[in-house]
Amino acid sequence: MVALAVLPATGIGVFAISRMQAAMRANAIERDVFDTTTRARALEEFLRGLETDLLFLGRTQLLNDLAGARTAGDAERVDTLRRQSERELQLFSQGKRSFYQVRYIDTDGREVVRLNVEEGLPIAVPVSQLQDKRSRPYVEATLKLAEGDIYTSPMDLNAEHGRVEVPHRPVLRFGTPLFGPSGERTGILILNLNAAHLFRLLEPLQRGTEAFLVDQEGTYLSYIGPSDEKRARYSLAEKRELREDFTASEVGAILAPSDVGDHFESADELVSIASIATTSGQSPREWRLIVTQSRAEFGVPLRALTLDLSVIMAAVLAIVACVGVFVTGTLARPVTELRRAMRQIATDRGAGLRFSDPDPTDEIDGLSREFRLMAQRLEQAQSRLQGLQIGPAEAQRSSSFGQLISGMVQEFRDPLTALENKIRATGDSSQDTAAGALRENLLEEVEKLKAILESFSHVAKTSRSGAEVTSLAAVVESVVTLVGPELRQRGLLIGVDADPGVPAIEGDVNQLRQLLINLVLNAADARPKSDCIMLKISAVPSDEVEGAAPIGAAVRVIDDGRGIPTGDMVKIWDPFFTTKEDGVGLGLPICRQIVEEQRGRIEVSSQTDHGTTVTVSFPMAGASATPGTGGA
Repeated sequence: MVALAVLPATGIGVFAISRMQAAMRANAIERDVFDTTTRARALEEFLRGLETDLLFLGRTQLLNDLAGARTAGDAERVDTLRRQSERELQLFSQGKRSFYQVRYIDTDGREVVRLNVEEGLPIAVPVSQLQDKRSRPYVEATLKLAEGDIYTSPMDLNAEHGRVEVPHRPVLRFGTPLFGPSGERTGILILNLNAAHLFRLLEPLQRGTEAFLVDQEGTYLSYIGPSDEKRARYSLAEKRELREDFTASEVGAILAPSDVGDHFESADELVSIASIATTSGQSPREWRLIVTQSRAEFGVPLRALTLDLSVIMAAVLAIVACVGVFVTGTLARPVTELRRAMRQIATDRGAGLRFSDPDPTDEIDGLSREFRLMAQRLEQAQSRLQGLQIGPAEAQRSSSFGQLISGMVQEFRDPLTALENKIRATGDSSQDTAAGALRENLLEEVEKLKAILESFSHVAKTSRSGAEVTSLAAVVESVVTLVGPELRQRGLLIGVDADPGVPAIEGDVNQLRQLLINLVLNAADARPKSDCIMLKISAVPSDEVEGAAPIGAAVRVIDDGRGIPTGDMVKIWDPFFTTKEDGVGLGLPICRQIVEEQRGRIEVSSQTDHGTTVTVSFPMAGASATPGTGGA
């Protein structure tokens, strides 16, 4: 009982824990991917804002006026417009900590206005320090753009006068062309973005995670995390590649284009990926944001959940075990009383039969022994019945057979009734579920024994209850009505084929009906290959005069089931011979007895795997016949 209580609870608990772990793991992965994607979208929105600022500055009239004054050669107006443009750009750049430089460059690639921005403070560069940038790729690329287009450079380290600044400063450049009122190109506007500010937008990260920014060629741009050593290793100055840290398939997964976040698991880490479009143009340059989390750190919440659930499950199992022990003790008492009563019932009519007491702790086994005692007595009675087959005369055997069965039925009916009453009585005081189930099982076994006795009782009925004139068709019709629903539940149907001109017969309608019911159910148990059992009704012709009137009526019950083996054909009329696992072996003997009582004849023909046909014939009303059996 303890095992039956604990084992299912353990299985359910383990299943629930595993499902919750899987669900929590899936939610954690989904959360990490969503967090990575959210950070990437925030960075994209910031870059789109920079593009809007750049286009707004590009529409400043002062810059176009400045370009016109320089074309006209008006030095005084150029100087005035330059200062005004510097103030305009200073006002716009004030407080924008992400800006590094804002420049207006003419069509020849020379800086006309330049502001250096440090921590949100823009400072105009003197004219003497302005530089020639015509050879820089971003100048050449921006000058080729159409109005309203924006150029975004790859991220690199800022260089002044041909030398990389120290300390290193990662820079991203945005450029747009400027046009005059007549559509003439007047220069370009360049906005240098301090990329270190972009990296700070990705912080703070979740505990135990690190982030990397790489370009679309797979080169690391930056590391975001607590490790200074990694920050230096994955900087722009090192030009480190993804393939140095990931397998070829993992690099492919990272660099693959995707509009939504993605993830994969490496040997030691969970890796979440999201793409970032650096410009909104038709052919945008993309970065990849990579967020990694170690498996050990990722599994901390799962391990905590598993521990909590395991403690809860252990407590539940302890409670279940205690309940099981209590139920076991409660169940043993009524079972002991039931066993004692069954022993008394079993020994009242057989004082010579004695069984040793079972182990006191095994009450169910003791109850099974008492049932075996009852079974032994039934086996003894069967042996005595089978001994009647040796008698020389068939009539004497039938008489002895019926008398013995009558005595046996009387001998077992009273003990079975007392046993059934005692079992039912135990259910009045026990509300335990397990004990109730055991009681129901015992009652089912008693009902089976009573059903067997009823079969024996039918065999013992040798007198006819009353003969009347009837037709086989009417009897068959009532049989179809009675057994049709049961056969339909098995997926079978009954087919009836009646010839015209079949004469009436005289017999006990109830026994004839029981005869055909037994034969039809036997045919159904043979597991027919088709879904139909046929009943064919025909007249019995005269053997002496050809063409004479029929002398009787016959019905054939036909199935196409497994058939009867040749070796068993000679045994089918023997009482208690059966090939069914739950059979008693009295079906055909009872059928034969009914046929003999109705002055008829029964014949069986069968072929293995091709089916069986049972033919029952009776003399027409007012005629006489010699009963008998036959086989083919």
